[in-house]
Amino acid sequence: MTAVETGLYLALVTATLIAMTLGLMIVFQAYRGYRRNQSQRMLYLAAGLGFVTIAPFALSLGVALLSPVLPDASFVRTSVLPLVSRLLEITGLGLILYSLYSSRLRGSV
Repeated sequence: MTAVETGLYLALVTATLIAMTLGLMIVFQAYRGYRRNQSQRMLYLAAGLGFVTIAPFALSLGVALLSPVLPDASFVRTSVLPLVSRLLEITGLGLILYSLYSSRLRGSV
């Protein structure tokens, strides 16, 4: 690996860790709102934000760390990882939508 590639890789890892940290802070604040108000909607919002912001980054870091021991790491990185990341994001967005519309679904305003 050249010095430029190493620098770019370190920049990518740093940006990923910063994004995960910011996501954790947002999820923690939403969870605090749930604890303070005992609002199920805030819990769904916190879980959804966790799936959207933290889970894909954590999955990417996990695959990057485990790629030396994975039997077919290139297949996992190019096919499985993007699919699982998108499924996690779809799940998170669904939870966020549920948190926004759950009172309307139950008939209360």
